[in-house]
Amino acid sequence: MQQADERAPWRANFVGALGLLARAAARLPFGVPDPVLSGAAAVELYAGGLWSAAALEVLAEDAARLTAELFAVGFRWTHRPQHVGRGLWQPELRIGIDLVDRTPLGPGELSNVLTVGVDLGTHGSADLEPGWLRVVGIEDVIAEQVRDCLMDRTPAGESGLRLQALVGLGQDGVGGGFRGGYLQRRLARETGGEVVIDSLSLGDRWGQVPTPRVMTLTCMQGAIMAWRNRWGLSFDIPDLTGGGRGGVYSNRIVLDRNDQQGRAGWSGSGVGIIVPFDAQLPAPPGS
Repeated sequence: MQQADERAPWRANFVGALGLLARAAARLPFGVPDPVLSGAAAVELYAGGLWSAAALEVLAEDAARLTAELFAVGFRWTHRPQHVGRGLWQPELRIGIDLVDRTPLGPGELSNVLTVGVDLGTHGSADLEPGWLRVVGIEDVIAEQVRDCLMDRTPAGESGLRLQALVGLGQDGVGGGFRGGYLQRRLARETGGEVVIDSLSLGDRWGQVPTPRVMTLTCMQGAIMAWRNRWGLSFDIPDLTGGGRGGVYSNRIVLDRNDQQGRAGWSGSGVGIIVPFDAQLPAPPGS
């Protein structure tokens, strides 16, 4: 992974594109809902570049107006590398944006959105007046990753490692105070109760009104670096073979089928299927 500065966990063009998206969002007319970063780009943001996105995926309730403002900050409608047809592309940063014209976020997801101050330049310097960008909450990113794993039936390997990393980063404050109770409820809704996270500190309570989440890239960078240093991880994707110092990350995400046999009146004991996400992360120093 190429980086402009060892302190910056994200790609330089990714940070630059975030800044342009924030500027475009600020130019939208009053009353137009802000765009929200999601998908693989949200994973790259929260995971500090361990997994990169080919383009910024953005939820936009008014895609036409946002497209006009993206043109104003330097994006162009053109053929993109590894993209079928034409799309939005920033030629200097060589990164695209995919606008997802969708219905508004639900009340739970909306209250869980993180507002990020993009205060880093493409060289990792924190000398910019921040632009502000909204991102789906890290708990919603985790829930979507779990849902995709279940749909693809690929719970092991890199998918499991990505989930474990996101849970650990969330618990370490990347994305604001972690809302474990919200995550468990979101998982129950998305998977019909099939997925739980063992030993997860809930961190919130039923009926508690969450406070708005706000964080700058500089603060997020510090939390990501602290997490990486604690686990002895480099800027590269961790070894999936478990060939590091050994040890399994503390949280296990399991698909437990919620005792479907028992609920269906079948005989037998225990749950139907248990699939642990057992991808290896290095043990933290001193363990």
